[in-house]
This record gives sequence, C-alpha cells and structure tokens, in this order.
Amino acid sequence: MNNLGAVLFAILAGSSTALEAFINGELGKNTTALIATFISLVVGAVFFLISILATGDLKTLVNINEINPKLLLGGILGGLVIYFTVRAIPNLGVSNTLTLIVVSQMLLSFFIDSFVLGQGTMHLYKYIGAALLVIGTFFILN
Repeated sequence: MNNLGAVLFAILAGSSTALEAFINGELGKNTTALIATFISLVVGAVFFLISILATGDLKTLVNINEINPKLLLGGILGGLVIYFTVRAIPNLGVSNTLTLIVVSQMLLSFFIDSFVLGQGTMHLYKYIGAALLVIGTFFILN
C-alpha cells in the first residue's frame, strides 16, 4: 500500500471513531455503558464474521490457536475504549472526549514508538508537538 492509501485509511479511521463515539454515546443513553459496549462489540463481531466469510479468510480464522494469547488483549482494550467513551460522552460531549482520546493516544504512541518498538526517536520537534497538543487540549476543553 502506498502512503496515499495509508493516509486515506487513517482519515477514515478518524472519521469512523468520531461517528462511533457519537452513536455509542447515544446507545449508552438508552441502556447502560456496559450494555452499549456489549451491543457495539457483538454487532461489530457479526459484521466482521460476515466479511471473513465473504472474503474467504475463514482458514486464517481457524488457525487462531497459532496466535500468541497476549495479542488477544487487543480485543479487551478495544472493548474498554468503547466503554470508557460511552461513560465520558454524557459529561464531556463528543468533541471534548475525542480530544482527550486523541491526545492521550498521541502521547502514548510517542512512548511506544521510541521505547517499545525502537522505531522513532524523540527529537525537539516531537517534544514541541507534544507540548502543543497539551496546550491545545487545554484551550479546547476550556
């Protein structure tokens, strides 16, 4: 995949995140945060199961026992993202909630890239960018 395709997927992910947060927040108003999270995950699981069946990737799904079990924690973390978002939106609103989510993602991703994966180095521009993210967050939330 070229960079343009990757940028497009990143933009779609960001747009999907905003829509998902709004929809799940509304769902949480009609149920509880825990039930809204469960419904969201089940609907997503059914959607992707149908996609797996339609694309013929069932063989890969059957070989799930070859996956390191700690990598399955991603599913729990994904569920927690939905749950925490549903809990936060009634008090903060969608834009404030997503601002805090994106800034926390960026700050943690700097750490992961630099210290866990060893792929990115923290240089002056990244420190300035991180500081501006925090300052921008302050202005958006106030």
